[in-house]
Amino acid sequence: MTKEDFHRYIDHFNHKRYEKMVPFYADDVEVDLAGIALKAPQEIVSFYRDFHQYVREFLEVKYAAVDETGVAVELYSEFDCFRDYPDARLSFKRGDVRRLLNFVHYDLYNGQFKRIRVARYKQYP
Repeated sequence: MTKEDFHRYIDHFNHKRYEKMVPFYADDVEVDLAGIALKAPQEIVSFYRDFHQYVREFLEVKYAAVDETGVAVELYSEFDCFRDYPDARLSFKRGDVRRLLNFVHYDLYNGQFKRIRVARYKQYP
């Protein structure tokens, strides 16, 4: 995984090219996302396909460090909810706008994301 590969992944995410994200994930990938545990590439894709039916999400890499073991990122995330999101694990109501700076760690195995952990650092007004 190179920085260019990682930025390509973020570009796929931002443009909702879900199937192009799949090769970045190990078969047994695990994601810890605000208390939501996702396992396996298709579970991640299914979650985001559904979530993005309610919330526009945009990511911007502010800083990234990449080596053979992982990617550490300061990731700006913007959420714009246009329909009430029905999943109680994430509270989003129509009209909600959230701007966050998150620290995200992507553990790598054979160049693919094996484990992804997201921690909120800052919420902007």
